Amino acid sequence: MLSCDLIIVGAGPIGLAAGIEAKRAELDFLILEAGTICQSLLEYPLGMRFFSPADELAIGGYPFPTPHDEKPTREMAINYYRKVASAENLPIRTYERVVRLDPSESGYTLHSLRLPHQLPAQYHTRCVLLCTGVWGKEKRLSVDGADLPHVLTRYDEPTRFWRQRVLIVGAGNSAGEAAIRLADADARVWLAVDQPTLEQCKFRPFILREIQLRVEEHRITPLTETQILRIHPDCVDLRCTQGIENLPVDFVLTMIGLQPDRSLLAPLGVPFGADGKPVHNPDTYETPARGVFVAGAISRDGFVYVARERVKHSIQAIQRSLDKRAR
Repeated sequence: MLSCDLIIVGAGPIGLAAGIEAKRAELDFLILEAGTICQSLLEYPLGMRFFSPADELAIGGYPFPTPHDEKPTREMAINYYRKVASAENLPIRTYERVVRLDPSESGYTLHSLRLPHQLPAQYHTRCVLLCTGVWGKEKRLSVDGADLPHVLTRYDEPTRFWRQRVLIVGAGNSAGEAAIRLADADARVWLAVDQPTLEQCKFRPFILREIQLRVEEHRITPLTETQILRIHPDCVDLRCTQGIENLPVDFVLTMIGLQPDRSLLAPLGVPFGADGKPVHNPDTYETPARGVFVAGAISRDGFVYVARERVKHSIQAIQRSLDKRAR
């Protein structure tokens, strides 16, 4: 059984940033990733552009070059993070899913499955840093018709919705971004939210501005204070401020959030807050399970430029914890 000081779970941007910091701190560590590096970015729509500028996505002090100061695309980001991981020669094992953490006298026994053949593996580690982001199981509407084939929880290519009638359900950033992308792909877009106004939704300011611009151009139709009642093969019954309506649609895109993956932390007794994120020390990022830390979106740090700085505090806290136990 391989033994190390630290295992980082997740090789997204923050997992890679944590690996760089761990390497610079001369820790004996390993990164395990259930997919490939930056798997979460591969889930983004093709050609998607980030609203954040390139310098806010950069990690490890490596510049993120973009032509003519353009906003980075999904493909640029994937290429950048892959090159950073290679330049640092980070010890990453891809396609290895962590399935359980068992406390031991000196840390944790970590159980994993090596994909695609589901081969079991075990590691001993003194500390664990979870950088698994927010990608869990998508929530679905609890209405009749929610399982119909034209009801989607994720989209990969906006152009497939060209001149299609699409109802997007959700009041968060992912729903807002989807409405923008599909409107730009010449889809006929309705955006259904449960708030009285778009301003009261959870959109980031720059996303809200982009939505409002397309509303003014009549490319997005907002449906406020709206509840989906039933989904039919060719239309949706909904209740909105005007009463009960029947809206003809070709697709329904439900982006109402993710169900957090609690499989690693819940068995350790780690409580979760109302936002679905695990409770943790805001200074050290350690959870109530001693030696288990969180970083990135799972720790409520939703922006890369915020999480990349705070992950340094996590690694420093881990280093102090290891030094204390060694005494």
